[in-house]
Amino acid sequence: MVKDLVETCPRCNEKLIATKLSCDNCELELNGDFPLSKFDYLTADELDFVESFLKAQGNFKALQNEKGMSYPAVKKKFNDILDKLNLSPIKGEERNETAMITVDNQPIKETDSPVIKIIKEKLNAVGGRALIPLYSGDLCDIGFDPNGKGLVSPKIPVPNHLTWDVFDAAVEVVIQNGGKAIKGKARSGAKLGSDDLPLDSVEGYIAHKVHGAQIGETAFGPAFVIAAILDWAGICRNERGYLTINPSYMSEIK
Repeated sequence: MVKDLVETCPRCNEKLIATKLSCDNCELELNGDFPLSKFDYLTADELDFVESFLKAQGNFKALQNEKGMSYPAVKKKFNDILDKLNLSPIKGEERNETAMITVDNQPIKETDSPVIKIIKEKLNAVGGRALIPLYSGDLCDIGFDPNGKGLVSPKIPVPNHLTWDVFDAAVEVVIQNGGKAIKGKARSGAKLGSDDLPLDSVEGYIAHKVHGAQIGETAFGPAFVIAAILDWAGICRNERGYLTINPSYMSEIK
């Protein structure tokens, strides 16, 4: 009778190894010390989590939905499994991405829109770089783009997606929607003009107006960072699925 693999000794709790292998077909038997792989020592629940992670292709949001877990819970479980497997996250790419943030202040121009002026003022006040919370609870590093055209963040490695005009466009579409606009689901592969990515959504509007995306095309989805920055700046409120204008911002620009 086939039984589940026992990974640890029931007496001393040390890792077990296989000392005998046999073939059910020809009855060949091999004796020796056969170490198990590190994955064999994961529990059934941990293996199930790893399988779901692979099926989601590393997408934590998809993993949250499948498991019904919060982002912090998914992140903790993922890190616990990494520790159990004695694996360290790859740091090289993260260091390179973070290095693109230049810690410096930028001048506020008369031609800057109220949105840009507020973001610049707030970022200048903290030396040109800040760690802000995303809606998921994760932290996001932001700073001025050295080219002066906007902001940069390791969360958005694709260039020119946090330019100043995307923030103006995001606030514009929120106001056009009566003060509340859906963010859109560009990150899930939704096509512009669909129910998941309408033209009057934050990501849909930015994709069409700023980046020239057309109906039926897919678009890049940076709204989760854009919304967090606008919330941090006090211009909008970053809500679940929506971006809402902050009444104090409307009072300030009148």
